[in-house]
Amino acid sequence: MGSRLLSEEDARRNVNYLATLDFIVSLGFGLIFPLFPLYLTYLAGGETDVGIQVGILFSSFMLTRALLATPFGNLSDRVGRKRIILIGSFMYAVLAVLFTIPESWTGLVFVRGFQGVASAMVWPVSEALVIDSTPPSLRGSAMGKIVMSSNLGMVIGPFVGAALFGLAHRTLGFSLGESYRFPFYFTALLALVGALLAWRNVTDAIAPRAESTKLSLRQIGRPEGVDKDGLRNLRALYANAAMEGFAFSSLGPLMVLFLVFRFPELGADTIPLIIGVAMGLGALVAFPAGRMADRVGKKRMFVLGGYLSFVGTMFIPFWSALALVILFLAARSMAFQVASPALRALQADILPERVRGRLIGVLETMSNLGAVVGAIIGGTLWDYFHGIDLGLAAPFDGTMILFLLSGALGLVTVSMVQLLIKERGRA
Repeated sequence: MGSRLLSEEDARRNVNYLATLDFIVSLGFGLIFPLFPLYLTYLAGGETDVGIQVGILFSSFMLTRALLATPFGNLSDRVGRKRIILIGSFMYAVLAVLFTIPESWTGLVFVRGFQGVASAMVWPVSEALVIDSTPPSLRGSAMGKIVMSSNLGMVIGPFVGAALFGLAHRTLGFSLGESYRFPFYFTALLALVGALLAWRNVTDAIAPRAESTKLSLRQIGRPEGVDKDGLRNLRALYANAAMEGFAFSSLGPLMVLFLVFRFPELGADTIPLIIGVAMGLGALVAFPAGRMADRVGKKRMFVLGGYLSFVGTMFIPFWSALALVILFLAARSMAFQVASPALRALQADILPERVRGRLIGVLETMSNLGAVVGAIIGGTLWDYFHGIDLGLAAPFDGTMILFLLSGALGLVTVSMVQLLIKERGRA
């Protein structure tokens, strides 16, 4: 793969339309994500102990994504990023429709696994193309725009999902099962629109080449041309990705179950709104945080946001008032969005250009493998602990275990970056 000189207009258009694609796909994803645990509860006949099922559903997506992110990153180094992104986007549209077919949670797991394949084709490859299109001095801003667009989609998605569910169930008179399935059709349409926009407007910033950029395990651990500091940075990024993936997935998919357990009066048309509000406040800070990272240092912004995010995670279950829980969910989301674009830009500066797509895929693989393990362990712990009385005054119950575990592991990952990674051009 060789760099292809893009005009400033082409580079800007790439970032803008890839941000648009991320927004559209994330909108569809956010539209259905908060409904998954409730949909599983419905398919399980109303049972409340579905934490392990939620964990497996989440893990099936992360596992296929983990296994294929690196191969698709390698393939994009060889054949170009755009065609991989397009195929994955069209797959999203087809799979969204297929989610309406299964009548059991095991069928959803099967479709969700294939959705992980599509995700492996879109997310890491799209990120690599954004990096290809922008100089190092502007990558924090570019990644901030990508993260902000993705998060806005995830924010608006729950509101749209709740509205579609309410439209189907309350206005059109659909059954509960059909009302849960109704938003998936809208998701399919969104993914198709995103794919068409990318097809018409995105330009590859690399020239495809015939030779493979496939790396052996030894080369993944020590890519050619990486100096001693770069090698330490790279290995720290691998470890951080795995641990951060575990920390977030051990709790993230279960947040809906936590809200239902702590506040049983909430339903399928209100929980997505709560999650959307919390994520919406977070999305507002992603782009300015990315620009700030270009000025004050990417590592510094990541460490600040990371510490605040995981401390906020640990405090979420400490409150019995819904307003305070929402407040801490929002604070956690905002802090995470301070950290996310800075970390992505920091990774881009460290990865060698020749195998950038491959190594971004490796980082995705490490993160997703951590997420697979985290989701299953988190679901198991939820089923065991969420109904346990710890002998403390309300709201201090067994639900605290997951939040404390996730937060503590997250603090370890941030500390590891702080201690081990040296940012280029900074002391």
